[in-house]
Amino acid sequence: MKVINHSTDTLKTALISNCKDLADIYKQYTKEERHFFEEGLHPGKPGSLFQAITVHSDSDWITSHPEEPQDFETFYRDPHRKTPSANCSTIYIQTIGSFGDAGPQTEQYLEWLREYCQAFFYGLPVRWLPAVTVAQTGCSFRINHGSQNLQLLTGDLLQFLWNRKPKDAFCIVGITMIDLFPEESWNFVFGQASLNRGIGVFSFARYDDNFYSKSYAGRLKNQRPPKQGDYSAFDGHYTPPITSTLLLRSCKTMTHEIGHMFGIRHCQWLSCVMQGSNHLAESDRRPLDLCPICLHKLQISVGFKIAERYKALLQWMEEEPKPTPKKSTFVIPTEAFHMDKLWLRRCQDILELDEWFCHKMLQGLTPLLVCWMLLYGLYFHLMSEQSAGPEQFVKKPNFIIILADDIGWGDLDVNQPEHKSNNTPHLNLMAQQGLRFLDFHSPASTCSPSRASILTGRYGLRNGVTHNFAVGSLGGLPLSEITLPQLLQQAGYYTAMIGKWHLGHNGPYGPTKRGFDYYLGVPYSNDMGCTDVPGYDLPQCPACESSRPRITGLRRSQHKGRDCYSRVGLPLIENSSIVQQPLNLWTLTQQYQSAALRIIHDARERGQPYFLYIALAHMHVPLAPPIATSSLENQVYSASLREMDGLVGSIRSASHADDTLIWFTGDNGPWEQKCQYAGNAGPFKGKWQTKRGGGSAKRTTWEGGHRVPTVAYWPGVIRANSTSSAMLSGMDIFPTLLSLAGVKPPTDRRYDGIDVTSVLLHGKQTGHKALLKRVVVP
Repeated sequence: MKVINHSTDTLKTALISNCKDLADIYKQYTKEERHFFEEGLHPGKPGSLFQAITVHSDSDWITSHPEEPQDFETFYRDPHRKTPSANCSTIYIQTIGSFGDAGPQTEQYLEWLREYCQAFFYGLPVRWLPAVTVAQTGCSFRINHGSQNLQLLTGDLLQFLWNRKPKDAFCIVGITMIDLFPEESWNFVFGQASLNRGIGVFSFARYDDNFYSKSYAGRLKNQRPPKQGDYSAFDGHYTPPITSTLLLRSCKTMTHEIGHMFGIRHCQWLSCVMQGSNHLAESDRRPLDLCPICLHKLQISVGFKIAERYKALLQWMEEEPKPTPKKSTFVIPTEAFHMDKLWLRRCQDILELDEWFCHKMLQGLTPLLVCWMLLYGLYFHLMSEQSAGPEQFVKKPNFIIILADDIGWGDLDVNQPEHKSNNTPHLNLMAQQGLRFLDFHSPASTCSPSRASILTGRYGLRNGVTHNFAVGSLGGLPLSEITLPQLLQQAGYYTAMIGKWHLGHNGPYGPTKRGFDYYLGVPYSNDMGCTDVPGYDLPQCPACESSRPRITGLRRSQHKGRDCYSRVGLPLIENSSIVQQPLNLWTLTQQYQSAALRIIHDARERGQPYFLYIALAHMHVPLAPPIATSSLENQVYSASLREMDGLVGSIRSASHADDTLIWFTGDNGPWEQKCQYAGNAGPFKGKWQTKRGGGSAKRTTWEGGHRVPTVAYWPGVIRANSTSSAMLSGMDIFPTLLSLAGVKPPTDRRYDGIDVTSVLLHGKQTGHKALLKRVVVP
């Protein structure tokens, strides 16, 4: 990933200009508005409202379509830019073809789009034109031989819109659920516009999550090319279901394209909805709103008050439905907009706080008290300005969550002192100097559901993750779920993850799309791919097949009757790029350790609080400990345990001088079918079950499957050598860390985790009265 950084001076010139007349225009903004705009001058600053542009591959727009950057001066001086007038100020939207058969819900979806567009271009009316069929446009069409779906020719649609454009229109945009192409040599296009004529058309077809899958319902079964003029091919045309994600993508695309009508080009300054995009993943990375430079361009064209515009956008997201006697009422599905809600509230805080404060003070206080309060406010403001560096984060603690994989309650030495083992000396020390939990449970007995619950604070039946994701899974943790790193990131934390993700690795489901600023790790379990030098497993799997390409598909091969991945190299991913495939299991611990220490060091240098989530490969098979020969197979597990403990120790030492809470726990119990390569569930054997030939650990609801070793370590804050018998869960990590960071979770959903700050800091023994466990069938 590449970050496009511009200097503060460059951004300031792009926003304001060095020309006196344009600088005078900027001075007409209020103090609060200028403060808001200037948030964009420091995109790398922790907690900033605006972020730098990131380029993830050579296929991204900014790399593959070089353009001259458009600063405010270039925009303002452009003789061809369009500005609404008293007679031509209406934005018209024209639907083309079917938008689904959901009746009132489809109508409501279109109305949501209109209302959002009207809030975005605040002050301009937005209206619908009567819907038209594809046949009414008279456009040419074809079947795309790759995706096997129908496509409309954009040039014909633009001519149709030009002929239909009302006299009072500022612009007219056509929207359709049918794919588009601009000419025969092109595969497809998201949209096309004629800025001089104020017309454009764009499609939502490829915003369906399943568009690129073989199961996409829009693929034509009859591959015979339809005759031009025979529009019966569009009868019953498939349209994707109306979801929160589809609505979010539609809002981004529509406002982006209309933004071009004002003469605003693709943004190359900051992360912005006006950035170009070549593909869906890039489009999903774009924020919902404008950067300060593009906002300045739009404001000078329309003339709205910035605070009122943000208030209208927030009201659209939060407004309750108003029932009417004639129409059914649907709640706006804004789950995917949650982070945008939080962002808008922060914008409002900057734009409206001082105005509200002065209004209230002048309304109800004596002049003398007003003067005193204003002087106090000035003092507070000056002090906060002076401390607007690293010191602003001193009061926020750092968080390190270490999640072991397939670890048993009895694997921690201090949980079974009678065994006199010495496999976990560093964890033993952390327990001695911190808090050891005696009755702590993973949220589930398998990987993906447990991890989803830890990051959302919700049972799998609520967050939608009840089974493990496979190598070939297209989805992941539902995009409507808000994760712990997303909320901490919004609060100014640097968020990083190292290790096993296992919550979806395609498109918008990867860790850097779910709140992590940085990621290094394996997208799923370390037995879901082959390596050149395999680790210890039962049954033992072979190395990658050398006679074939390493990355050829997702098919497992049967090796002497054993179910192994022998044709898919296990990938190591950094952010969203594969950096090694197949990875080297035997050096993975060192790579994780180096990355963790670098993250801790860099965050300390910046003075920024951080949230580091380390999801270890230990103790999941295949094991790859630093032992000399295979003759020591009976020592493989204990050697792996010692290696894991050493990694934990190095992280403890690196963060010891900081204000850092380290929370070590497990995702589920040991995988007992792996025999000598499996962990120890301690006394939780499930004798009733095991006597009948069953298991009592991972994949079961028996206690050994979810009771996990857990230690919390926070020098000077958590009382040393303490224990807790409260029944707690990995889901409690979510509300507890938010509470310690002073962050309120979203109120639009139910949480199952509880805030256990009193257990950590004050020795309380209050936990859950009951925990629910779900049977998982492999």
